[in-house]
Amino acid sequence: MLLLFSVFLILLLLNIPIVVVIGISSLAYLFLNDIPPLLIGQRITTSLLSFPLLAIPFFILLAEVLNHGGATQRLMRLVVSIVGFIRGGLGLANVGISMLFSGISGTALADTSGLGSTLIPSMKKQGYSSKYAAAVTAASSTVGPIIPPSVPLIIAGVIAGLSIYDLFLAGAIPGLLMGFAMMVTAYIIALKRKYPRSNRFETKEVWASLKGCIWEISLIIFILYGILGGVFTATEAGAMGVIYALFLGFVVRRELTFKKLYRACVETTALSGIVLIIVGFASTFGWIIAMERFPELFSEWILAITVVPILALLLVNLVLLVIGAVMETTAALIIVLPTLLLLGSSIGVDPIQMTIIVVLNLILGLLTPPIGMALYIVSSISKEKIGAIVKEVFPFFIANLFVLLLVIMFPKISLWLPTLLNR
Repeated sequence: MLLLFSVFLILLLLNIPIVVVIGISSLAYLFLNDIPPLLIGQRITTSLLSFPLLAIPFFILLAEVLNHGGATQRLMRLVVSIVGFIRGGLGLANVGISMLFSGISGTALADTSGLGSTLIPSMKKQGYSSKYAAAVTAASSTVGPIIPPSVPLIIAGVIAGLSIYDLFLAGAIPGLLMGFAMMVTAYIIALKRKYPRSNRFETKEVWASLKGCIWEISLIIFILYGILGGVFTATEAGAMGVIYALFLGFVVRRELTFKKLYRACVETTALSGIVLIIVGFASTFGWIIAMERFPELFSEWILAITVVPILALLLVNLVLLVIGAVMETTAALIIVLPTLLLLGSSIGVDPIQMTIIVVLNLILGLLTPPIGMALYIVSSISKEKIGAIVKEVFPFFIANLFVLLLVIMFPKISLWLPTLLNR
């Protein structure tokens, strides 16, 4: 185990891609213990033979198809028509659009890249600083993996053997709280900096923009009702959503071309491939950790420090924030979740609540260097330096951290909906 973690940390500090880090670390352990390297291939095959994981490429493709059409602009017009009269309204709209878009994409990176290319230039034109526009876009994308449907929650459900339906329900309220907390933060910043109002509130404009994006709104309702209403599984919802989006793009809107569809498929293949290969390699690393009884040892170590559930959870959260800052979300989730679920059962924390806590923590890693993938995406769009964006994103990070503490302190925030709808 010492060799495993030493190789892992050294390669991570050398900024080597996480897939290579996990693979070489696992190989070093296998060679040291005379275990055939063929085990890695077996673990990859076994971990990817999962029907729920098929939802990942479907939801990514759904988001990419909509990104290559005019859905983003229509949703943006709707949200701006509602909150644009407030000072700094375009910052609030940025968060609101991410909340709407999260009901389609399920991934933070699709949200960041798809919405950022539209929202960051729009905010700059209206007088917002470039680094602030980038920071709001990066921060708002964190609601995507929490509000259902959510790719990280699908992966977590597969790893933990938990109901994806229950995890989606559990993520709904925390995700909405994150969105509202960031809206309040954006409003306070706008008051201090005297950012402009985008428009006056006009009922006619709200109605016109609502009619303009009624198909996109119905798609969100279709997906969420289908999953949460038990009409179809998350995987089936992703497939049905893609069919709906293709019909919308080719027949109704007529904005989607075969060239755009080809680009969407290429981007989907690349992003899905990255996620799924990390899932495969990380499953070997997780198997090694389980074989070495690391989850039991970690639980004993935490319980030796404190047996008070809240204090134990706060200690775990400090560890998770560090892990989220230096590791890719999917890999970290696969490696740490089984360990923390065992600890949660020892201190009486519901596995659904523990999973939401872990995912929330790791998603915040998208906003923290040195990994911080959302930061790199908005940096490339806005041409601002990472350091400048990090300073602007800090208030939003604190707002999300506050929501995380609420989820820890009040279990019903994540457990009320699953309990209510499973009666």
